[in-house]
Amino acid sequence: MPMKTSLVGLACVLGLMAAIPARAADDGKDVLGRVVPVGKGRPALVLYANRGTREVLRDHAFQFAYSLRQEHPVVVVHVDLRDIPGLFKGTARKEIRKSYAESLDEMRQLFREHGESPPADLDASFFMVADSDGSPHQGLGMEKGFHQAQAQVVSATGQELARGPFPSAAAKMGQAMAAAGAPSVASAATHR
Repeated sequence: MPMKTSLVGLACVLGLMAAIPARAADDGKDVLGRVVPVGKGRPALVLYANRGTREVLRDHAFQFAYSLRQEHPVVVVHVDLRDIPGLFKGTARKEIRKSYAESLDEMRQLFREHGESPPADLDASFFMVADSDGSPHQGLGMEKGFHQAQAQVVSATGQELARGPFPSAAAKMGQAMAAAGAPSVASAATHR
């Protein structure tokens, strides 16, 4: 009888796993269901992380994103969920949504600490994507369970300008972002 109960229990778990909808990382939407506008007219800073690199982002990403404020980039954090068991991915998405709200609050506070008003479009410039299959990470050669966050700067037209480990390549990312923003600033001055 215990063997039969175990098999029934296993069948139920497998049935539940099959019923959970698979969400492709390339559906182009963040955890709030918004389309992520990389390559849609503004430069972007794209960070690739997982639960093991979360603290690195907390320690460095806010200040780094603040330092790029003159370029007015879109900031996207791709969170790799490949190392999260399937039954817990829904919970992980909820945690990422919560982290999104907390991150916005921290960014607003950072602006205030520097005597500036937070940009009115801050929430429309920041996206967190829960990548169930990790395909964006795999595209950069990042294996499941990686230990080093990565950063990528993408031009307003979607061209990769720089990529490297974060935060060690932050200076390189900042230079690429400044170069990405320079033509749009010159173009805006010319069209006045």
